Amino acid sequence: MPQASLMTWLSKPSTVSVPPPALVRPQRHEALPTPPSLTREVAKRPEDRTDRDIVVLPPQKAPARSCPPNVTLRAPTKADLPAFKQMNSLLLPIPYPESFYKETISDDLTRNITLLAFWHDRPPGGVSPSDHALEKGRLVGAIRCRLFAHPLSSSPLPPSTAEKPMLYLSTLVVLSPYRGHGIAAHLLDTLLLRAVEDYGIGSVGAHVWEANTEGLDWYRKRDFREVGREKGYYRKLNPDGAVVVRREVGVMDLAGREK
Repeated sequence: MPQASLMTWLSKPSTVSVPPPALVRPQRHEALPTPPSLTREVAKRPEDRTDRDIVVLPPQKAPARSCPPNVTLRAPTKADLPAFKQMNSLLLPIPYPESFYKETISDDLTRNITLLAFWHDRPPGGVSPSDHALEKGRLVGAIRCRLFAHPLSSSPLPPSTAEKPMLYLSTLVVLSPYRGHGIAAHLLDTLLLRAVEDYGIGSVGAHVWEANTEGLDWYRKRDFREVGREKGYYRKLNPDGAVVVRREVGVMDLAGREK
């Protein structure tokens, strides 16, 4: 399965509308950090860091941009955390600390770049208000991101990209029975557009396990390209390397393109 990661968190802005804070180089961490040559991000408390962040994506062909009418996307709430934790524990091989989930709803920036996908037995638009209150849907997918001050790259970048923040995919998961409906792509596209509008990002990136050919293919179909490799990034996997993938934001991302 596709997997992605970086080792530190963003310092917390007071609101989601503030620009990215000043940069500092992250300290090397025993839990396999990303080398400073590939990226810099705003430092975060060591106790809030995780070993790695993971992206789990469906192996099917690239779906259409629109989701079924049964699917709704929204920001997480405190009531969603138990289901969010359970889904991650089922799909991700590494447990996340309690701080990971608390920050998802307590930090304005993090909450703004996190989305949950819910599946409804009946399309929300086709039920009465009273029925809709009872049929809240089941959590079937989620995306949680970070905002980095600079894009992932081991090579020179155009100034238009290098000077802008990057949206980094921390976790992207979809329950297997609900894959193939375009939910993962819809989560990514929706959050990408929001990050462009709210933070002026110039790119989106992730780390992918080098043996995960299906995951790498998923990214390539969405115009991501390989920009680096990191040996020993996933120390508990064999092979243990990660492929760094990135995509620049373009006009078509703003217009909303069909894949």
